Parts: sequence; C-alpha cells; structure tokens
Amino acid sequence: MVDERKHIRAFIAVDLDPAVTERIGALQAELAKMRADVRWVGNDNLHVTLKFLGPIPEADIPSITEVMGNIARRHAPWKIELQGLGAFPSFRRPRVLWLGVHDGGKLCEVAHELDEGLLPLGFAAEQRPFQPHLTLCRVRSLRRWEVLEKELKAHLEESFGESVVDEFILYRSDLRPTGAIYTPLWKTHLGETKGEET
Repeated sequence: MVDERKHIRAFIAVDLDPAVTERIGALQAELAKMRADVRWVGNDNLHVTLKFLGPIPEADIPSITEVMGNIARRHAPWKIELQGLGAFPSFRRPRVLWLGVHDGGKLCEVAHELDEGLLPLGFAAEQRPFQPHLTLCRVRSLRRWEVLEKELKAHLEESFGESVVDEFILYRSDLRPTGAIYTPLWKTHLGETKGEET
C-alpha cells in the first residue's frame, strides 16, 4: 500500500547495452589510476538521464508512469552513440566529467515530451537546453585534476560504441555516504501499450 506522505528521490532515464558499459568501465578504471580527487560512477549506475524529478510523493508514481507510457508508445527503438568527453561547466572549473551521447536529437525530443507531459503534475520544465550525456564522475576537488586532464586528451573524441534505446525507466535514487544507489521502480518498452513494475 502506498504511503501518500512518503517521498522518494526519483528520475527517468535510459540504460545502456552491457558491451558499452563494459568499455566505459575500462576507461574509468584507466583514468582512476591518475588518483584525481573524483568520485567515479559505478558501472551498474551508468545511464542517460531524461528527466530529474527530485523528491516525489509515492502517490504520484502512477501518474508519472502513465505519462512515460504514453510517450513510449509514440516511439520505436533507436540507437545512440557514446562519444566525446566533456566537463560541466568546463575543463577549467570541472564539477562533472561526462561522455557525449549522439542520436540526431531523439533524446532531446523525448526529454521535451516528458517536460510537457509532466507539467500538469506540477513538475517544472527544464530552463536550460537538454544536453544528453553520461556522467562518468563527480569532481570533489582539483587535487591532481591536471594529471587526469592530461590523460583525458587521448580519449576526447573516442567512440565507445552504440546502444539501443528500447525502454524508459523510472529510478529511485537513495543517497549514501559511499554514493547514490539507483533502484528501478518501473519500466516501459518503446511501442508497447503499458509498462511494468520491477
């Protein structure tokens, strides 16, 4: 039974093919040898976020998943390519190191549809243009960052392969001292009429 007073931290995302996450994990392991003061995202947590929802009442989950399902029905599966390293807000003042995601604008289209579909539920639309990316690590301080940045130059335009987008997933995010734990709550396959709880 859903507790209407209980809130969870949640986001909507797409996962990657295991072969791609394996290649990305190998890059992370290589870069980790530079011993920069960063926190690497675990291989099991690699994903592309479509919409960060923040704290939501558990009672809102059915309405959110209905929006997700309606959008999923309108799209057939498509491929994305993981290529190109970058940093937010910049390599000079990094907070996040990321890997680029390229698909001709499909993820941007879906992110916009989610923004519009979730507005009636009280979720504000994103003010910044959506930039699909995969977070590789979060920078805690600039200690040894110059060493890591030097190593990054060998991978700036490297491709880590293609992955198929065939489902949208609603994730729960629990923050822990050792890092966030992501738990899939619900997923819907593209082109299907309904999703499923996980």
